[in-house]
Amino acid sequence: MRPWYRLCRSLAYGVGRLLWGIRVEGRENIPRSGPLLITSNHLSLLDPPLLGATIPREAGFVAKRELFAVPGLGGLIRSLNAMPLDRSRLSREEIRRFGQCLERGLCLVLFPEGTRSRDGTLGKGKIGVGLLLAERPVAILPTIVEGTDSPIRNLFRRGRVRVVFGRPYTLPKREPGARKGREDYRRIADSVMDEIRQLRDAERTLDGGRASRP
Repeated sequence: MRPWYRLCRSLAYGVGRLLWGIRVEGRENIPRSGPLLITSNHLSLLDPPLLGATIPREAGFVAKRELFAVPGLGGLIRSLNAMPLDRSRLSREEIRRFGQCLERGLCLVLFPEGTRSRDGTLGKGKIGVGLLLAERPVAILPTIVEGTDSPIRNLFRRGRVRVVFGRPYTLPKREPGARKGREDYRRIADSVMDEIRQLRDAERTLDGGRASRP
């Protein structure tokens, strides 16, 4: 991990602990080496820095292209491995760039929905996620963030902001030479969102059980 990245990561984690008492669960599930795609729901602009602060290895991030045009912010996020994404037209060049990150054995954080959820519900994954994973049998780590959509209110409700990492998995291998099309990419994207949804539902069930104990 580069010193600059480590410093920014420590600062972000310190702010998360100080302001919200951020909780992290399942960090032991994160492979410490090898290609890894972390897939998460997306609630607010706080998600990337707080996720980066809780991942125990240097990671790259996919961010909307508009952020790179903001003076100061664009240079900062580039220095922290952010890569621009044109949400209006995902190109194969962008997919190739994201794929190269994984092929080099690095960790990449991706929000499959492609945008923030306004009401906290999980939407559909973008088809580009399927395109990225169809050719690359990498480990996928479903993740959920909670509480980042209400940062002011949660200043007084410590522990409501949390990051939960699930268990890594890989997609089933395809038959050699099998053709891939849009339906295949859509199926992969849907399966990625299903894993995030299952993790969220399992955590809510656990939380409900904890709350009902005397």
